[in-house]
Amino acid sequence: MLLLCRAKNAASLALAVLLALPACAFPAFFAPTAPLPPSVPAAAPPKAPASSPPAHVAQPSAPASRAPETTAAPTAPPAPAVPTGPHNPAAHAPTPPQAQQAGKPGTSGDAAPPAPPLLSPMEEAARAYARGDHTSARIIWERQAGAGDGQAMNNLGVLYDLGQGVEPDTGRALHWYAQSAGRGYPAGMSNYGRMLEQGRGIAANPQEAARWFDLAAREGLPEAQYNLGMLYELGRGVSKDAQAAAAWYSRAAMQNQTDALARLGHMYRVGQGVNADAARATLLLYAAAMNGDAGAMRELEEMAAAQPRAEAVLLGQRLDSTNREAMRAVLKKYGAKPVREDATYICDIYEAGRIAPGAHRLSACYGPGNPAPLGFLELDYPAAAPDTAKQVEAMLSQRFGAPSAGEGEDSRLWNLGSVVVATRHEAARSVSIMYMIPRVYHLTRADKR
Repeated sequence: MLLLCRAKNAASLALAVLLALPACAFPAFFAPTAPLPPSVPAAAPPKAPASSPPAHVAQPSAPASRAPETTAAPTAPPAPAVPTGPHNPAAHAPTPPQAQQAGKPGTSGDAAPPAPPLLSPMEEAARAYARGDHTSARIIWERQAGAGDGQAMNNLGVLYDLGQGVEPDTGRALHWYAQSAGRGYPAGMSNYGRMLEQGRGIAANPQEAARWFDLAAREGLPEAQYNLGMLYELGRGVSKDAQAAAAWYSRAAMQNQTDALARLGHMYRVGQGVNADAARATLLLYAAAMNGDAGAMRELEEMAAAQPRAEAVLLGQRLDSTNREAMRAVLKKYGAKPVREDATYICDIYEAGRIAPGAHRLSACYGPGNPAPLGFLELDYPAAAPDTAKQVEAMLSQRFGAPSAGEGEDSRLWNLGSVVVATRHEAARSVSIMYMIPRVYHLTRADKR
């Protein structure tokens, strides 16, 4: 599936960080296993469409070898930091008269609060987009695009591509992506490459698509790195090269790009372009599953089925099929003391000493629904004793067998299929055991309370 490069804001980036993820989530072996492939050669870059793009260009049906484009709505574009110095109007804004008076010696009265900092046009557009006001965002981006801002050009392309605040218009989307690509904006280059590869509003040209993906990928854009990896894997526009595909997937995976994590995990599982490595495959698929990738969840379950283990049952409850009501009842039955049980929060918190000797806290977090399904349980142990982490690992190994994967000395992971068990060690603070249900876990991260 070729990825649409979507604008992001700080909130969406925060959601990309896995909640309470064990230290093994981003292991050192994410480093590419193949050298950086040479850049894709091409002649002069293709010209952008005319300044008055055609309206309502029909989208041709993609051949079976191509995956459909991403249709998820983009998140708000990044708001650039407000600069300081002579170019920042806020730095030279006159002091309000009340504040001047209050600041003078011998005057009375409370000082007025400082004036809020002025927002840049792109920050204003980002805020408008985040609250769903696509029209206001478009107006600002049109003004900024007229001044040559490549990011604004790309964002306009996204609006027309997805029909947000405007009628979907492939021609105008293509126009703005091409303009942004011409300005060297990485997301614009990748999105323009996607249009070329899919033949949307322009003749399909996988060779040129690969070149634009390559340019954006070398700027560090994870979506472009994944897209280029896919072309190398399929041999579209470039020579088929599984090692090069794995190298680009690896670079995208280092940035927690979900599709790349899943694809690279599969390659390690089957030994495609890399040496087969079940432990690496497990960690990569685990990271993708925790991001909500359904294919990665299925592969974890297939791998677990090949090596049966004990079921994830706690206090008589199968963790992959229990819910908030049932868990509350059984936790109280076994003596857990509630610290917080409140349906307005996704997590209930308990004192856990009576349930798990040595543990001091248990958090039970749930996904949406009625009854709310369990997303994960976390048991925290104080790390007062230096061998606490090893004792926890031994306890889990006795129950579930040898770990499926690990990173460092103290982080381990057991793949049970529908449930993943992981340990996390924070030196001098705590050792945690997490029981995670991937199909629900990623839904709990929308509101980490």
